[in-house]
Amino acid sequence: HPPHTPASPEPTRPAHTEPAPGPTPHCPPTSHVPRPTTPAPTNAVGMPVTASAPTAVVSPPASLPSASKPARKKKEKKERGPLQSAGNVNVSAGKPNVLKTDDASIAKKKAKKKRTKKRLKGKKPLDDNVNPESVEKRANEEGKHGQATAIEETTKGKSEAAPAERTAVAADEQQDDGKFHDLRVAMVGNVDSGKSTLIGVLTGGELDDGRGKARSKIFAHRHEAATGRTSCISQHIVGVRDDGKLVHSNKSANLTAAAKNKAWRDVVERSRNVITLVDLAGHERYLKTTIGGLTGCFPDYACLIIGANMGITKMTKEHLGVVLALNIPVCCVVTKIDICPPNVLQRTKRHLFRILKSRGAKKQPFLVKDDKDVKTCLKNQSTRITPVFLLSAVTGKGMGNLEAYLSGLRPRQTWDDEAKTVEFNIEETFNVTGVGVVVSGTATHGRLVANSTMLLGPFGNGNFKPVLAKTIQRKRVPVPVCNAGESCAVAIRSATRKETLRRSQIRRGMILVDPTSEPRATISFEADILVLHHPTTIKENYQAVVHCGIIRQTARMVRIQHKGNGECLRTGDKASVLFRFLVRPEFVHEGTTIIFREGTTKGVGKVTRVLHDSFKSIGEMTEEERKQNKENVKKQEERRIRVPKSDR
Repeated sequence: HPPHTPASPEPTRPAHTEPAPGPTPHCPPTSHVPRPTTPAPTNAVGMPVTASAPTAVVSPPASLPSASKPARKKKEKKERGPLQSAGNVNVSAGKPNVLKTDDASIAKKKAKKKRTKKRLKGKKPLDDNVNPESVEKRANEEGKHGQATAIEETTKGKSEAAPAERTAVAADEQQDDGKFHDLRVAMVGNVDSGKSTLIGVLTGGELDDGRGKARSKIFAHRHEAATGRTSCISQHIVGVRDDGKLVHSNKSANLTAAAKNKAWRDVVERSRNVITLVDLAGHERYLKTTIGGLTGCFPDYACLIIGANMGITKMTKEHLGVVLALNIPVCCVVTKIDICPPNVLQRTKRHLFRILKSRGAKKQPFLVKDDKDVKTCLKNQSTRITPVFLLSAVTGKGMGNLEAYLSGLRPRQTWDDEAKTVEFNIEETFNVTGVGVVVSGTATHGRLVANSTMLLGPFGNGNFKPVLAKTIQRKRVPVPVCNAGESCAVAIRSATRKETLRRSQIRRGMILVDPTSEPRATISFEADILVLHHPTTIKENYQAVVHCGIIRQTARMVRIQHKGNGECLRTGDKASVLFRFLVRPEFVHEGTTIIFREGTTKGVGKVTRVLHDSFKSIGEMTEEERKQNKENVKKQEERRIRVPKSDR
């Protein structure tokens, strides 16, 4: 073929084209090839092309050994490697130029590869998509120790690569402990914010029509349905299946007892766990009922409901303050976003975020938009992160995120199931035809067994009476045992046949305890308190309503030990106070959190010492004791500041 030269000084060879066995196009011309006067056109491989004749087929030169095309390609690929720089090209005069890699660099790479292989021997992590056959083969080669190492590395690799899957697996392991989990979520918020409507949508599985269809199935009294406002504590359940989906029961709360029992049993039978939604009152006049529900129902989490069109109100701040004082994890739900203008919604959201970030709350709000955000919130439950949901119960927007979040929660509190003594707090009482007196509440210690003898009290004189716990129902399903942390209803009767137990004798705040524990009631206890708000000052003999668990009673501050100046307490002060109940003795534990309030005055504290004392009723007092009691009452009246008639 005619002599040729490259068309350009430094042409590049195409990446996927096999080089010709002749002279390479990007090498300088050799001395024995004459240079043409004009550059000739070349084809894709750099060979010259003439206009008169087609390109000739080039045969390999005599200096190279003849080989087949696949063998030659494999050999050249091995020798050439990646595109080499100009320093790695070996040019020989009179012979075709071939790309050759530097022997020193090849040896260096081999040595580095060998060192890396030696360092990672037996420590190479496996990928997420590990083939079981490869693990088994590796175990057979390395023996039993290698099998254990491979399995351990497989688990480690999966846990590092998929944190979301690790969270799901941890949740499943927590579920597989063989227990029936009852998650309690308290719904708090201002009146008309949509608490009952949201509960109706979650439990019924149907969206609201905007005219009170969902909440009509939640109200338990006629006046609640007429006014649209909750005035009592009511509990509603929704089940959770193995796949995390909710099990609904589209039944009204106004059904008969038999229909309610059947509906709740269907939910429990089809569910693996149950979520109990506690509907609390939002009106200011029912604040004591709401505080009693937060302290007596032992909720694991609280859900603060905020109307997007109303924004943050006074009662919203009150409920949030009580939840934070009780150290209950909280999530925020902004409802009615379908009827709220965008600018008002943004203003409500900014106000909410500012309150959560304030010095009193110290929370970090996190707006939940999709499933990924839900997993993030579930993973960081123990931190200060407070999830915020934006939803509408009419259009259903955002309801999926809230349902996924609730189904992923687990009970927060730990209960002592193995305690030798049994303690059952009474919250409500009923009279059931054909059964007798029935009490409902929560078991806080030990295991309550059916047909067991318990002590009921304390009564007005501080005594306890023996009763028989006949039958037990949990979520309207008969069960033989009630474990600690579970809510149930117990049918009781007097253990003495001559005595008749009446419902009027039982009140909220009493307990059922094991006779071996020898319980003792008290009327006095000491507590370390913090005054959250008071318009003026607090002195001795100040009276306030004390919430201590399920107990709610007026108490007087008999003694105040304050480190500051004087014996007066103001907003933000801390002190050790001796409280004394005014009506009847109660059963109090050390370490219980208390909340005291009176008007706008609010404070929190913790019981540090219980004085097992009692006071006699007026009928049991002697004449001298009655006179002394009257003198004490007169002294207390004289201490009060009386305004003159002229200044009134």
